[in-house]
Amino acid sequence: MRYLSGLHTIRPSALRLLDMAYLVVLLPLLIMLKIPMLLFVLLVFVLLIFQKSPAKSLHLVLLFLFGMIAIYLSLYGAFSFKGLSRLKLFIELLIYVLLVVVALQRVTQRINFYLLISPILLLALSLFFYHSMFMLLYVILEIFFLLWMILAHRMQSDLRESFRSSMLMFMYSLPWVVVLFIFFPRISFEHATYGFKGETQKRMGHDGIMYLDTKAQLVPSERIVMEIGFDTHLPPSNTLYFRGSILYLDKNDHWEPLPQTTQRKKPAPIKTQDEALGYKVTLYPTQKRWLYMLDMPASPIANAMLDADLITTVKEAVKEPLHYSARSFVQSSYFEMPDTMTLGAATSFSRDQNPKSYRAAQRIKEDFTDPKERLSAILTLLKSQQLTYTLKPDLLDINHSTDSFIFDKKQGYCVHFASSFVTLARMVDIPARVVTGYKADLANSLNLYLSIKERDAHAWAEVYLDGHWVRVETTSTAANIDAQTQTALAKQNKNKLLNTLNLYLLYAKYQTETWILHYSNLRQLQLLDYAKSNPRFVIIFISSLLMMVLITAAIIAYISRPRFSSEQLAVLQPLLAYLQKKGHLRQNTETLHQYLLRYNDEHQKQSEHNRLLLQVGAVYEKLTYANNKEDTDIKHLKALVRRFISLEND
Repeated sequence: MRYLSGLHTIRPSALRLLDMAYLVVLLPLLIMLKIPMLLFVLLVFVLLIFQKSPAKSLHLVLLFLFGMIAIYLSLYGAFSFKGLSRLKLFIELLIYVLLVVVALQRVTQRINFYLLISPILLLALSLFFYHSMFMLLYVILEIFFLLWMILAHRMQSDLRESFRSSMLMFMYSLPWVVVLFIFFPRISFEHATYGFKGETQKRMGHDGIMYLDTKAQLVPSERIVMEIGFDTHLPPSNTLYFRGSILYLDKNDHWEPLPQTTQRKKPAPIKTQDEALGYKVTLYPTQKRWLYMLDMPASPIANAMLDADLITTVKEAVKEPLHYSARSFVQSSYFEMPDTMTLGAATSFSRDQNPKSYRAAQRIKEDFTDPKERLSAILTLLKSQQLTYTLKPDLLDINHSTDSFIFDKKQGYCVHFASSFVTLARMVDIPARVVTGYKADLANSLNLYLSIKERDAHAWAEVYLDGHWVRVETTSTAANIDAQTQTALAKQNKNKLLNTLNLYLLYAKYQTETWILHYSNLRQLQLLDYAKSNPRFVIIFISSLLMMVLITAAIIAYISRPRFSSEQLAVLQPLLAYLQKKGHLRQNTETLHQYLLRYNDEHQKQSEHNRLLLQVGAVYEKLTYANNKEDTDIKHLKALVRRFISLEND
């Protein structure tokens, strides 16, 4: 508690305590306030700093008018019945009105019920705009700070003593809060849009087009796009493909999906004896409509559409973190009988666009009749060209992209490998298409947690063989990796310790958000079902709860222990406690010497008792005021106190 030593003499007025509470509560709200309301809040702060007397009626009217104008300008354009029906806008309006009312009350320098209750209201309303672990921690800090300010006012004590009382109350309540939280989770509503909000920064999201020109330049980023929590186990690394878009149409400089009017709507049933793998996804804002699922999706996601190409989309772009549960079959192929239109799009190519590639494909057709052998020959052809994988390739001749990549530049990354492979496959009469999405890296996994970053964006191919769409990892045909890419990979490996620490932080953040911010009755049922089938989990849970109780008790004992301004006063406490227990209370105006003399006068006992008590007073005063005090004096004082209490109890 040494860091609070400067607070033991600070006793702010009730108004200043309120100002401190408002300052802490308003900090997160300042981020979402519009500029006019920010100016209004700034004006109020300036008035409070320089105000020496209560505001007059004219000042209150002017401040009210300024507040109304600030509200109007802040929400200009949103005032419509449709707009005001949205919960978020309504809450924002409520916050603005509350700020104006609080400002008018505060400048009068009179405390009333509304001024006292408003910090709690502002704290509750701020939860509608933020949804992150950092906001959760700040809310805990806000609650503690409000409790501290309330106790400081009610106890009429200094800030240090009220801080100790607040800490004690927090520690006493902590185990109960955890137990009540587990057994009485948050009520969840299917279409509710309230809670902690935030983290709306846009992540990279593909838009259903794969570019081959200058737009295809890749800049690796470590920003998290998705976080996955698997229900039972992590699938193997070679199955961690998260499907985004299926592209059929070659437009020279880019690939596109089928037109919206011709896309197949109903997914074909996946025939397999494997059990679907369950997992939960946190998708960060992409400003796109695609949801990513592990190949191959077993069932649609609630409120989303799954088409025949197993692509999942929602009606509106993902503009805030989205959480959904999914199930997928972890395999590299699935059965389907595509329609004539789909097969036609998957076999379309231009003979004149890439003449070198066409001639090579014709030789493969002549040498092999079996589609699987032709597929193997294409892979062999690509490997024989000694292609180089690089994140920053030279620009291709976009009018002859496959020829330019395979026979000229011979360098590129996943989009170039996938595009060229699909073109060659079509030239040998194998239906093929490009798939874009994310290929996860197990290096970013911990336990059942997996993070997917922007740099994990990937493109691969699917070919149609024997009634199945089969995945082909086209980048496996690369013979080399350029020096710059190797340097980038080596840099990642060099920072392995830092990456590991970052992964643990991400894992802790994910678990906190999963089991605290999003803990609902459904999560509770999952937890109870898991506990029923896993006795080891129950033992660990109970042990952890007991450990928390012990740690809390230790903190309470540390905070509760008496603190004295001097060592001799600490030694004297058992004697003072004994005298108080006997009903002999020390008066505020009495010195210690006067207090002990009064006890001797009121309790006439043997001379030994009186002599010991006077000796205690003399040694204490010597330790407190004399310059020639010795180390043996403390020991002497302890002995005298013990001797006196012993005689009294005989």
